[in-house]
Parts: sequence; structure tokens; C-alpha cells
Amino acid sequence: MRRLRLPLALKPLVLKRTPRPHGGEGGMIKRLRRRFVIVVMALVGLLMLSMVAISMANAQSSFDQLVSRSLDRVLKEWPATGDDGMDTGMEHLPVLWVDLSDDNVVLRSNESQFSIDVDELAAAMADAVTSSKMEGRLSSYHLTWKMTQTSSGWRIAIADTSSVDAARMAQLMNDIKLAVVGMLVLLAITFALSHWALAPVEKAWKQQHQFVADASHELKTPLAVILANTQILRGEQSDIPAESRRWIDSTAEEAERMKGLVEGLLELARTEEGAGSARRDVDVDLSGTVEGEALQFDAVAFESGCTIESDVTEGLHVMGDPDQLERLVKTLLDNACKYAAAGTQVKVRLARQGSVAEYSVTNQGTPIDAKDLPHVFDRFYRSDKARARSTGGFGLGLAIAKGIAESHGGKISVTSSEADGTRFCVRLPLKAGA
Repeated sequence: MRRLRLPLALKPLVLKRTPRPHGGEGGMIKRLRRRFVIVVMALVGLLMLSMVAISMANAQSSFDQLVSRSLDRVLKEWPATGDDGMDTGMEHLPVLWVDLSDDNVVLRSNESQFSIDVDELAAAMADAVTSSKMEGRLSSYHLTWKMTQTSSGWRIAIADTSSVDAARMAQLMNDIKLAVVGMLVLLAITFALSHWALAPVEKAWKQQHQFVADASHELKTPLAVILANTQILRGEQSDIPAESRRWIDSTAEEAERMKGLVEGLLELARTEEGAGSARRDVDVDLSGTVEGEALQFDAVAFESGCTIESDVTEGLHVMGDPDQLERLVKTLLDNACKYAAAGTQVKVRLARQGSVAEYSVTNQGTPIDAKDLPHVFDRFYRSDKARARSTGGFGLGLAIAKGIAESHGGKISVTSSEADGTRFCVRLPLKAGA
């Protein structure tokens, strides 16, 4: 069967986009870049889809008008007998029409060599005769029909829409190709400009990090001198009036606290250094680390009036720094024991979840307020300001724990409620093959 192709001059809609910058390096900067790129690409992607949809809707409307005009011309304007060689050109599609009357059936076409499969013609005629509507479409045959009543009977016009359907599909494919190419180009440009866009943020981040590290190092020397001098003075308390001894003790205590703060800042700087890579990368028996630390914290829990109940899956290994991972485990255990209510259990869990090891510590006590949960891992953040001094911390422990988890390619999270207690959960990727 010969199919008629109408040369339609269709121009695909070209979408213009304005690239948006993004960028940065380091753990925090990389996350910021990813989020920015995702947001930009999602917004531009929606715009692309909208433009493609509008383009196709406009094209569909034009095609429908062309088909309708071609059929109406036969039904309303074309004479029952006339020149069958009229030029179809760009304005009209090839149309076959059938005049039905009581006496005979007349078959005509607006093109001298119009060809249609007999089965397809029969299907179109049957659809028109049995339908309660005055028009219809047979998509599988690329035929559209319309009928009207004449003085002698009925006229059924059948248009070959194969050329229109092909043009519509070509229009859709061109729009999709342009959208995909445009998105890929935009993605490349966005990544390229991201370094420039976030350069000031990256510089400020590095300067802050360097300042914390440098200041902590500079403070270590005077603190060492202060602590050494107070130790000497304490050793000679017999020569010092009792009234003055308490000032020496107070100075020593505050110097020790400051030493702890400086060490915490240095540790925080070290965990954030390297932007996602641990300082060491060796095989760590995480099961043994968690089990050992849980046993060691039995005494701490007893002093706090609670107990530790552990459930550790054996044989879970991760790659990383054993000292840092030990500190991570200790930090969550210490935090749980410190804030657990008397007479309750601190539940320690380590289990395999697919390709990750999930370490969690849950305690029962005063839940963390919902407004404080997003800030739990912030530096120096204390939800209970009144207990900041009494608990002996600086608000750096959980920030360091987060840095350790992320430097090992993992994640840390917290949930807290009256019914379920406060649960800190760390997910670390298991060693390959473990």
C-alpha cells in the first residue's frame, strides 16, 4: 500500500536557557554545590517540559486544523462532480470521499492517484456508519473521517493523516532532543561556573578552618605553661596561705577546661580536614570496637544510675581510622549515659543494613525539643544551657562525631520523642566483601 507524505515545513521550538552558577570544594561546599545543581536542573527541567508541552500543543492544534480544514473543504465546498486534479499543496491533505444514496455509491478523491488499502477503507466506513458521532479517527490506520448529510444521502470524507502523524512525531523527537542536549549543556556550564560562584564561600570556609586550627595550636603553649606553673604551686601548698590556695585550684581547673576545649577544636579541625576522607584507611573491626566500648561504659552508666544493654552483630568491618571511629563510638555512649534518666537502660545496637553498618545508641530521658534537633550537631550548641557547665562539655562532641562519620563516608542522625527516647544513629559503609 502506498502512503502519501505531505512535506510540512515545521520548525521545532528552540528553548533558550540562562545558565546559573554553582560551586565549591570540601564536604560542606560539595553538598552545597550538589543541592544547588539539583535545584537548578529541576527548575530548568520543569521549564523544558512545559515548553515542550506548549510546543506540542500548538503543533497538535495546527495539525488538527489542517485535517479538519481538509475534510470540511470536501464536505462543504467540493462539488459532487468536478475536477479531481485540484492541487492539495500545503493547505490540504489527501482526502477520499464516498457519496452514499439509495441508488448508488460514488467514490472520489481530491488527488488523482490517491491510494488506500481496501481493508482500511472498509474499517473507516464501518466506523463511520456505526458511530453515533459525525466524525472519528482510526489511529492505527492513520485515518480520520467526517460525515455530513446531503440532499441525496450521506457523504463520508476520509483523510490520510500519515504525513501529519509523521510530522507530529518528528516534532516531538526534535523537541526532546533539543531539551536533552540543552540540559546536558546547561549541566556542564553549571558545574564549570560553580567553582567561580562559590569561590568566596570556599575561601571563607578555608580561612575559618585554618583560623581554628592555628588558634588552637597557638593556645596549647601558654596553656601548657599555665598548667605546669599551677602544678608547681600545688606542690608547694605548705608555703602558700590557705586563703590563696583556692585561687590556684580554680586557675588549674579552668586551665584544664580550656585545654579540653583546645583539644576538641583541634580534633574538630582534623575530622573536617580532607573533605570526606579519613586520616587513615585500614580495616577496622567495628563490632569489636562497639562491644568493647559498651563494656567499658558499664561503670559510667552505673554512676549515672542506668544500665547498658547491647546487641552487636559480629564480624562487621569498615575501612577507616580506628582512633576516630573509637571516639565516635565513645561520644555517643558518653552522651547517652550522661542524659539518661535514673533506672533506665541505654540500648546499644550494631547491625548490618544492606551494604552499611548501622550503629545506634538510645536512651530514655528528657527528649530533645523539636526546635533543637536540627542544631544538635552544630558546634558549641547546647540545648540545655543551664547544664552546659555541670555536664562538663563544650558542645563539640557531637560536632566531632558528625565530622568523623562524614569523613568515613557515613551519615549520622538523631530522633527524639517522649515515647521512644533519644536515638543517635550512625550509618557507615561496610568494607568491600565484608
